[in-house]
Amino acid sequence: MSDIFVDRTSHIDIVDNPDVKSFLEKCEYIREPSEDELNSILNYFISVPKPEYELPQNIISIDGSNYEASVREELPFTRIGFVKISNLLMNRKNFNKLSNHHFVDPFAVAKMSQSNDSLTFAFPSTNICFEGEKNVRDSFRKALDDSLYKKRFREDDASTSLRTTLFHLAALKTDNSDKSIDKFILYKCPSCEQKDIEIWDVPETQYCPHCGEKVYPSDCLRIWEDVGDWHSNQAALTRFTNAITNLLVVHYIRYIKENNTDSYLNTLDDLCFVLNGPLAIFGNPAWLHGCILKYLYDINKELISHNKKPIIVMGIIKSGAICDYFKMIENSVPKNSIFSVSDDFRDKYIYFDREPSSTTFGAETYYGQDFLLKTNDKVFVFNALLPFRDKHNTTVFKKEKSNILNYNNIGTYVKLIEEFECDLHSSTIVPIALAEKYSAISLEPGGRVLDLLAKSSV
Repeated sequence: MSDIFVDRTSHIDIVDNPDVKSFLEKCEYIREPSEDELNSILNYFISVPKPEYELPQNIISIDGSNYEASVREELPFTRIGFVKISNLLMNRKNFNKLSNHHFVDPFAVAKMSQSNDSLTFAFPSTNICFEGEKNVRDSFRKALDDSLYKKRFREDDASTSLRTTLFHLAALKTDNSDKSIDKFILYKCPSCEQKDIEIWDVPETQYCPHCGEKVYPSDCLRIWEDVGDWHSNQAALTRFTNAITNLLVVHYIRYIKENNTDSYLNTLDDLCFVLNGPLAIFGNPAWLHGCILKYLYDINKELISHNKKPIIVMGIIKSGAICDYFKMIENSVPKNSIFSVSDDFRDKYIYFDREPSSTTFGAETYYGQDFLLKTNDKVFVFNALLPFRDKHNTTVFKKEKSNILNYNNIGTYVKLIEEFECDLHSSTIVPIALAEKYSAISLEPGGRVLDLLAKSSV
């Protein structure tokens, strides 16, 4: 409707509505702590421990973004989905050669950023079918599986694909009794919903034994459950972006280990991963988080047994309720202090005195633990890799996950953050700022370019 017919004062009816006022008065939200509460909160913070290990020289930072593009202006609900994942390898020695690296020479940064690589995925979305499939959901499933199968380190070796990494993780599921890395049991067929379908890591197309329809290894992510023909599939794109960003950590480690059998321990000893966002997987693919936790625990156990450093896997969190709360109290928090966030703290201050849950925060999604850190200049919310293989004993895990003494390399995490503090973005670090730069699909002009690409190609 043209603006000429819009009543610019129509919001006044909402503001003055007594039902709306009554509703707002009943709402609760994060509030500033009282003086007594603040003093109690500050007692949680302890001095930052000294780094327990030498910092790794090589940092891989990973970030992802997604976008839905319309194929024609007159068909706004006919769309193609794009996902871009950026992987940036940064060497600390090269970074530290930059003089005054808080305000770096842009040409030096450009040279250092040449180690950036990216993965791009395209998906059929609303009103789009792919390679003869009969609907958007089946088209999305096929495109997803094709992408994971073709994204590999060596073109002539399918075992280096992202799809094969899925099989390795599925072998760590608690319900996978034979622990085979060549097959797993699919939860259900996407077509007939018959449960427990056997899937193999083979190039040939596989079919459900009950209905005869196609089944794909990547159906195990269950992202297809969020895909529909008549609405935006942004949620499915976001789920995929989240899952693949975390999956890449295991993918890199697996390749290093399997293709450098004589030297992989030395390589992993000097490597760390930094992700933009929490160490967590949300939605239907969330089962992956427990498998990733087991995989990384086993790798670190092997490293430590050979007198090597455990791999640092860190998530940098820049938004959310816990970030809002920390920013509200940051001026009162002493410098060079850290706090491992407990469920009790979260329930009392972040969730407005909520009754404690019988489970624990992130029980089905997180493989990292939240920490609040104030360095000499800035505040950070970050995830450190949980130092446990599983969460089976919920009572013990809920208590021990926030015990900072269980994190025997937390000082090394902090030292790494301090070394890469970024003045351009107050709550992030340089590797993430650069990875974010290369992965971001901005609405203008990046999104516009993808719109034009979709229109010219379909």
